[in-house]
Amino acid sequence: MKKITLKCLALAFISLLAIRTTLAQDLLFKIPLSKQVQSSTQIIEGKVIHQASFWDVNHQNIYTSNTIEVYKVFKGQSLATVQVITPGGTVGLESEVVTPSLQLSKNDVGLFMLHNSSISLDNNRTSTQAQYLPYASAQGFYKYNINDDIAANPLDITQGITSSLYPKITGLTHTNYTNVKAFDVDEENRLNHNINTSRGSTYISDFSPTTVTGGTKTTITINGAGFGTAGVVGFRDANYGGEDDMGSPVYYNCLPTEVVSWSNTQIVVEVPSRAGTGDIKVISSAGGGSPSISSQTLTVDYSEINVTYDPGTGDEMFMTQHINKDGNGGYIWHMQTDFDANTAAKESFIRAFDTWVCETGINWEIGTTTTTDVIADDTINVIRFDNGTELPDGVLGRCTSRFGGCSSGSSLHFYVKELDIVFNDVFTGDLSVLSWEYGPDIATGYEIDFQSVAVHELGHGHQLAHVINPGQIMHYSIANGQNSRTLSADDIAGGNDVQSRSTTAPICNKGLMTNSTCSTLKVNDAVLAENILVYPNPAKNKLNIKNNTNMTLNKVIVYDVTGKLILKLDMSQNNRLSSFDVSNLQSGMYFLNISTDTASVTKKFVIE
Repeated sequence: MKKITLKCLALAFISLLAIRTTLAQDLLFKIPLSKQVQSSTQIIEGKVIHQASFWDVNHQNIYTSNTIEVYKVFKGQSLATVQVITPGGTVGLESEVVTPSLQLSKNDVGLFMLHNSSISLDNNRTSTQAQYLPYASAQGFYKYNINDDIAANPLDITQGITSSLYPKITGLTHTNYTNVKAFDVDEENRLNHNINTSRGSTYISDFSPTTVTGGTKTTITINGAGFGTAGVVGFRDANYGGEDDMGSPVYYNCLPTEVVSWSNTQIVVEVPSRAGTGDIKVISSAGGGSPSISSQTLTVDYSEINVTYDPGTGDEMFMTQHINKDGNGGYIWHMQTDFDANTAAKESFIRAFDTWVCETGINWEIGTTTTTDVIADDTINVIRFDNGTELPDGVLGRCTSRFGGCSSGSSLHFYVKELDIVFNDVFTGDLSVLSWEYGPDIATGYEIDFQSVAVHELGHGHQLAHVINPGQIMHYSIANGQNSRTLSADDIAGGNDVQSRSTTAPICNKGLMTNSTCSTLKVNDAVLAENILVYPNPAKNKLNIKNNTNMTLNKVIVYDVTGKLILKLDMSQNNRLSSFDVSNLQSGMYFLNISTDTASVTKKFVIE
């Protein structure tokens, strides 16, 4: 459900006010183009020609400085080059991945919505270029696909770069653009197709395997003709959903280092971390700019986050894993005091937290609260709300993964050294009608389900990337009123893959992660699970709960398959055996969450 229309009654009028919005599960909400133009101090068309990463002057976070060769200026100063600063990057053997954020690649061409940067990088003393931040994070860059004549950010795609996008921008700035360097999108498109006509066509006959995983060094073999000796392979971009509402494709091109071999009739390539389910394309040196699109569909079950080393000078991708960071086999997270004081948010987050811990065994614990109220490289895995306008417009939350690395011979290895998550505490601007639903009730209407997005962001912390598979937690998008709290088989398989190497393959002289005992309090819930009986199952009129432990049951809650709270059961009268009337429940499957002060278990039961 990538886009939906929300309707509400306006006072006593019978008319409806339609609000069309896209919400990405990465916690993005759509910023209208008019607001993007109004809020940007500099709007340019250009190309990424160089990338370099730096720490900020306080050594808290890593940023990447992207040098942009300017073609046109739609608003602001007429400059030949500018620096666009994006969060994350790699400095030496330390790296940082921020999700969501704008992730540019060298040679990306498009329209940049920019505003002045307040970030001081440790290279500022030598930098003479103007520095900007992308306005509204990833929404601040409309990437061009010249072959298909589209410009796309994660939540909006325009068909017709010169015929539609240019007039939209100039109509809002009330001025024409200024040419800084010769670059004509229409001429580029025409030349590409002429080259293709003169040189012959590229053709994909088939590829195998057709079901893969991304960012795991898995390869596919592409067979065909006219591939030449070099070129690029494009996969549906999981960060963009692979296509727009009209079905126009959005691709991510793999890096040169991900091409294993290339001949005129066969290509072997690693499936990149950003690859999603869909067709693939090949643009060859022999075939010109017009790509060949496969008739087969590539299915990407899950994908994993990779560390990029070294931006701009090789761009090689490396897998990551967890270690024994806390001395007890894993990592301890700390809720900032304000977050901890929000009981509903805290309980919702813990439910999301336990979803991963209990399914994949990742060894995460919730520790003591912290007064630390910043996202920084400070050894504290913090969970917090943002302060003021800390998060960019359109961003409702972020997960930051920090990595350490080491070399072993000619190989590099990277491990997770710290994780931070920050949520936006208010909804502002054009979509101030939206609100968090912390649960356990499900989100409806204008509500955003906090538990769903927390499960997703924790999935990034688990080192999983986006996929294009509706129904999975790591699917690239979710809408308001949508609830996605339960891991799919592919979500679990991806988590298990990361967990498997984290518990078996030591790197960088770090201890191995151990499997969690499935509780934020480190209590073995298996004891409770084995000694709680729920019967009859299926049930019709009565449901019995028998407690064969010495623990006192203090909460028994029934949910339906969507996660909606149906009823709470009172165990106060008899904590050993209780019977409950369920005759009013509709036929179907339900979940019974039973908890004590130190453990919890969920049982399934069916009403006939």
